[in-house]
Amino acid sequence: MNNKILAQKHCFGRYEVELPNYMFMYSGNYSFDNFRVEVVRAVRTDYETIEKDWVRYVKNTIAPDMRKGTSSYGSKIAHQDMKSNPRVLMEYMETTNDVSSLSSLYMFRTFYLKEVTERKEWLVIDGQGIELPRPMPDAQLRQQVQRKLDSQMDDINKITYKPYPHYAPGYCLDNEYLYYSGRLEKRDYYHMVWHSNVENSKTFLSVDVESYDKGEEDKLESRISKGKLLRTFFSSTTVDVGGIKGELYISRDSSTPSAREFQWIPGDSEAGNRMKPLIKIAGRFDTHDLPAELRDKVSGEELILWILESLKMRKGADEDIQMFRH
Repeated sequence: MNNKILAQKHCFGRYEVELPNYMFMYSGNYSFDNFRVEVVRAVRTDYETIEKDWVRYVKNTIAPDMRKGTSSYGSKIAHQDMKSNPRVLMEYMETTNDVSSLSSLYMFRTFYLKEVTERKEWLVIDGQGIELPRPMPDAQLRQQVQRKLDSQMDDINKITYKPYPHYAPGYCLDNEYLYYSGRLEKRDYYHMVWHSNVENSKTFLSVDVESYDKGEEDKLESRISKGKLLRTFFSSTTVDVGGIKGELYISRDSSTPSAREFQWIPGDSEAGNRMKPLIKIAGRFDTHDLPAELRDKVSGEELILWILESLKMRKGADEDIQMFRH
């Protein structure tokens, strides 16, 4: 396959995968201890109103919380700083209304806009929600909220421009940006989708990665139970993906003879083992996307197997697991 198809390696999370060069990262959603980020595409460098538009976007996002008659009526913007990097807006969510079931908590939502000055690009980031027990003295509340804000902003500023390939520890957000907190995050949780840039193509690859802690075996088992149902009705092939054995199910697309749909279900993911998280993969590949001279030489099944077997943990990505596993 390597001699037939022009390909490119893509870096995501702790992993890498080799894809035909007509594939591009459509979106990547990551959830970390202190923030969530969706990487779609870089904002164009001539976007002069990005900061104003971002403020407008955040205000529109939180506007429903401020409407009379809602359980959070009375919510407001509690903090805004457009001089820091990242820029920050924080919403105080009212929880003491009669209709609210969260009156025992102070709740805040944080929104960030990070400027990557060397690239003239911006990253739109949501902080993880801040929840604190109610009541507490105002001075103590301000101190604890500020501590949470500082922690979130410190982590966000650990996102660096680091073009792939590299062996740096941490998580690739895409082939250009890397995040490494310097500690072992509580869990791995991210979702990636690649599409084909061939006109009218429905080719895609979807990868979900989620780790589970010891004690969450039942939860992990319920997430992979669909595989047991597939085994009942369809034949499968055992394929190793990222050091994890699993079952690959391939079916023909009823409307497109050159296309194949597939799912890969892991068989030996382990709760409490960060080297063996739950990885769920699905996709659709159409050999019609290939150059005309290759369409009859490469089958959809070959293409799928080649891509799955190229998916593996990136060298250096497990440094935090090895360092903090005990």
